Amino acid sequence: MNDQQDYGLRPPHENGQRSEGPRWDETSAFNSTDASQTPDIIPPDAGVQLDEELQERLKSLLDTEAVKRLRQMALLNLGEMNALKVNASFESPLDHNEFADTYLDALRTVYVRPEGGDSFDDIYQWWKNPGSVVVLAQKPGTGRTTNACALLAELRHEFPAVRVGPLGFGGGLEFPLRRLPQTENRGYLLELPPDEEGFEIADTFGATIERLQYTLKRRSARLVVLTTPEQWRRVGGRAPDGIKPSLGVPSPLEIARKWLGAEGPPDLPVDRWLTDDDIVALLSGQPPVEALEIVSLILDAHHASDSNLPNLEALARKRKSGGDTPFDRQVLSVIAARNNWRPQLLAWHKEPGRTSFQRNFLLACATLRGASVAHVYASTADLAAVFGDGDPSLKGQQEPGVIEMVDSIEAELQADDTVTFDRPEWDDAALGYFWVDRPLSRVKFLEWLADAPLKKPKSALETLTDAERQAMAERIGSFALRWAVRHRRQEPLRQLVRRWHNTPLWPSALELLTSACLQTASASYVHDMLLQWARTGNTAQQLATVQVCAGEFGVLHTGKALRRLRHAAGSEDPEVRQALQGAVHNLWSDPSARRTLFGYVIDWCSEGGTKLVAGQEAFRALAESTHPDAPTLPALLPHSNEAEFTAPVADLIVGWRALLQGMEGLERDGQASAVVRLWLDAALSHPHIHADVLKVLSTAVKLPEQAGTPGESPRDRLRAIARQWAKAAALQQSAGRIELQSAGLAHRAVYTELTQLLDDGIIEIFKQTMAGADGAEEHA
Repeated sequence: MNDQQDYGLRPPHENGQRSEGPRWDETSAFNSTDASQTPDIIPPDAGVQLDEELQERLKSLLDTEAVKRLRQMALLNLGEMNALKVNASFESPLDHNEFADTYLDALRTVYVRPEGGDSFDDIYQWWKNPGSVVVLAQKPGTGRTTNACALLAELRHEFPAVRVGPLGFGGGLEFPLRRLPQTENRGYLLELPPDEEGFEIADTFGATIERLQYTLKRRSARLVVLTTPEQWRRVGGRAPDGIKPSLGVPSPLEIARKWLGAEGPPDLPVDRWLTDDDIVALLSGQPPVEALEIVSLILDAHHASDSNLPNLEALARKRKSGGDTPFDRQVLSVIAARNNWRPQLLAWHKEPGRTSFQRNFLLACATLRGASVAHVYASTADLAAVFGDGDPSLKGQQEPGVIEMVDSIEAELQADDTVTFDRPEWDDAALGYFWVDRPLSRVKFLEWLADAPLKKPKSALETLTDAERQAMAERIGSFALRWAVRHRRQEPLRQLVRRWHNTPLWPSALELLTSACLQTASASYVHDMLLQWARTGNTAQQLATVQVCAGEFGVLHTGKALRRLRHAAGSEDPEVRQALQGAVHNLWSDPSARRTLFGYVIDWCSEGGTKLVAGQEAFRALAESTHPDAPTLPALLPHSNEAEFTAPVADLIVGWRALLQGMEGLERDGQASAVVRLWLDAALSHPHIHADVLKVLSTAVKLPEQAGTPGESPRDRLRAIARQWAKAAALQQSAGRIELQSAGLAHRAVYTELTQLLDDGIIEIFKQTMAGADGAEEHA
């Protein structure tokens, strides 16, 4: 994981309500903006020591659980929780576009300012002024997201009235000024969509920043832009001078000091750990995410009981460590864990008499962490069968029992019948050892892995609860994601998606993929993978892609999501097409995506085959949507002259032609028939679109050769629906359900006008046909 150099934090959001608990600025000691008086933003080289009283107050105010959740976010691809679960633990839904105060407080507590380059505090001092824009053009994995969110956290802390959160780029290739919300006192984080083959944002972005600054200043807002050096060289031309600082990297030793002091228990000897020569050597030169992994190992080693610490005499001799205190053994455990316990696992596997059943039991325990030992025991038999090791008989007393097996893998059987390892990261190391050691068994292992949470062994009179099954799925999903990204191979994730399709674990698969799309360490690879899946013919992979694009990935990377939906539109599977319809409806809520999205839908409607079917369904989804403040006006029609997007009449004709060709029968309550009636109602109620609606509908069916079912052309369908619409209004009027006496007459008038246009179309086509026939005779 050495290429993952960021904290990897994708911040959660909340609805803007600040927490009711104590905050840093509620105590006078923390009320100053001077860094030397604010303990959680002290620069690493300040050398300021907090007195004991302030230390106690710091501990009382600090939410250590929030810091722990923050570390889980940073180590997303190394741990059990995916990003959506961590966000949920901050009690902040992802769609509110505002960062959670608990997240911001935790980040300020542990943030370490970069060393070298421009000063973080100097950058903040000029950026905090309204109208400012700062561009952090850094490679992914170098701490750019963390630095950006730290700026926003400082702003929120110093100015409590300011709200901070992300700003989506939108679905186009340019960033329009109208995407800036009208609200005031804001701080925004805008990440430019990464370039990929076939998708690059416009190279004019830098030229728009000066106008952005003017608009931001009027609204008392500030903006942080995240990009890469390569992308900025392409898009940053004509940008104002001085907006792109150069930041260094934080000290790994200070990262460890901050996190251990914030999250560790009171009896954790932080200074002793961070002055130990071996630990200092481990931290030296490490990127932030690796420093945090070492922090996790230190915390695990500190919590391990001395009696269960492993005997690492060989490692101690190798490192010339003469001490044999509990702390010495803890340090050796961290060193061994950083080396993936490879020598110790090798020695375990080579022990005389070691059986394949024991190896499989270790692998099952490492994979199914948190499951009952009975379930793990039964799953070990399944794994043996998958590997072809023979079907061990677990009935009776022929094979070793649970207690003996737990002892053989040097684990502990807890009171709740789960198996744990005291060695830090021993289970992950065991998985890694297997993956390297048994390359020809990987495919079979992945099949067993995907099926493990779905199994329901009943012979032990125990079964997994839904919560246990969910936890196991998250653990397995984390492993699959980590290995897929690390080895650039899709097989682990592909197996999960295919085998979890149409099972209760399908939402877990979608959460896993969505999280991977949002996290720095995995985003690039998973984005490319979803693009390939959108093109494939496999239903589960296409369905997963469409549903991920309909969610948070589509909100943050709308342009990329639309591109993937365009490919998935060729699917013949009804479930994929239904999901595509939902994705189109969801993405339509972003005004900046509408032009591109509508263009794709019209392209689908213009094609034949499966894309035409997708176009019909997607166009119907858009055609039946209405303006939020005008429920009788279709969203595709202009609400006023200032509408952000108005569908061109020519494109509406293409969409309606596809929709009317696809209608089957004249069921009055059919979806397509309901859309026709909605548009006729709109023509009646909104005079400014009356002529366009009738023109669109009548022109859509003006074809020389009708493609409908025999005896029922699209023109006949449209005429019949309009006739039923007018008759229904007349019946409602006669029954007294329509108060205005002229309502029924108005409906008949619209129907009459539409039928005249339809007849005019027939006459026009007849004349064109006759003119063509005469011309052919003249040339004969």
